[in-house]
Order: sequence, then structure tokens, then C-alpha cells
Amino acid sequence: MEFRKKIIFFLFLVLISGKIFGQNSAANEFKFGFQLRPIVPNSYLNTAIESSSLPNFTYSAKSNVGISFGAIIRRPLGKFWNLETGLNFVKRSYTLNYLLNDSVQVSSTQNMTFIAYEIPIQALIYVRLGKSWYMNASAGISFDFFPSETETFSSEKLDSTYYDFKEKTYRIKWSALAAQSNIGFEYRTQKNGYYYLGASFHRPFGRIAGSEAIVETTTGSDRLWLSLSGSYFSVDLKYFLYDKYKTKKAVIE
Repeated sequence: MEFRKKIIFFLFLVLISGKIFGQNSAANEFKFGFQLRPIVPNSYLNTAIESSSLPNFTYSAKSNVGISFGAIIRRPLGKFWNLETGLNFVKRSYTLNYLLNDSVQVSSTQNMTFIAYEIPIQALIYVRLGKSWYMNASAGISFDFFPSETETFSSEKLDSTYYDFKEKTYRIKWSALAAQSNIGFEYRTQKNGYYYLGASFHRPFGRIAGSEAIVETTTGSDRLWLSLSGSYFSVDLKYFLYDKYKTKKAVIE
């Protein structure tokens, strides 16, 4: 809790410093845009595979390509600083793998999705690289909300015996905080808006969900618990709308 308070206090200082030291201009207005973020599994950032095991039972969740999209609002605070927020829909996608080693070896696979909504609040700084090109970097927090839980089933037959595999993924809390950082490049036009290409890393403070795996046979059942971190890496595509009522100075600083 103390760490979260420090992050919120840091963002408050960024906001105040931008107001005090920033150089306001005609471009100091809200900008509205949209973003699309394919979620890409990344083993280097430990977002690819999570697993748990017993001596005779292994359960793993492999991250697949997911999707995030939403709306963005950007508020310039000065010559180089911006505050960015918005609302995003996020669909994490997983392949669930079961491996039972009892008197025989049986495996099964399921697909599972986990839905969330995010409200990020980030401090953004940019550097001008050319007439229309800018490099951006931002960092901040995200308020994540998890509206539902999920459940999947599968069944395998070996000889005359059926093996029933199922899981239920529970949200640990209905809301959580996460750290988020971005880096990318932006191309600004006078009449067609701003175009952005970059990347983000989203890391919740703690586990977002717990997945209980169950395998049932005629002779009994086994259960296994797996915690999901929810961290992900994404490729970011953003577009900010052009306001035809703004002057050239307001669009290209």
C-alpha cells in the first residue's frame, strides 16, 4: 500500500511541475484518439508460460496473442510533458495444458480467455526528432478491473477409461493496480492527425487470478492451483484525431 501511495504522489508532482514550469502554447489542449494493441507473448519478460505441478500432475498456461483496444485522451502540460489517460478493453488469451502421469500418461489442451478493463494514467515526455517526427516515452499506473471469471472443460478417452479435465479461473480481486511503461515514435501531420507506433509493458502489482485445474477419473480426482500474473507486452498503434479548428501552430508545435 505504501508503494502505491508513492506512485500516486509521483504522478501528482509531475502534474504540478508541468503546470508550473511548462511553457503553455496554443497546442495546450486536449487531444482525443484511439489505440489498438496486439498482446505478444514474450519469454524474456516472463510473460509466455506459467506452470504448476504435483508429482503426477502438471498444469500450465501458455500466453497466446491477445488484443487490447480503446480510447485515449492526451493533455499537454508544457512544452515537452503530457498527461495521458483513457479506457481500454483487454482480452488475454491462454492455451491450458494438462499432463497426468498416473498408471498411464494422459494429456489435454484447452483455450481460455480472461477479460479486463484498464484506465491508465501516465506521464509522457517527448523529444522532437525532425519536422514531423517525435520520440515518446511514458510511465505510470493503470487501474485494472476484472468483470468476470471463466471456466473450460475437455475430456479424453484412453482405452475404455474417460479422463475429464476442467478448470475455473477466479479473479483474485475485482480491481487492481498495475505499472505500465511505453516507448515509441509519433508522426504528426497538419491535416490528418497524429500517428503513433510503439510498445508497452504492463505489470500488475501481484497476481490477477487463480486457476484451479481438476482431472477426474473413475478412480478419483486430482486438483492443482495456478496463479496468473497477468503481465503482458504489447505493440501499440495509436491515432489522434485532427481538429480542423486548430491553427497550424496548435497542431505542430
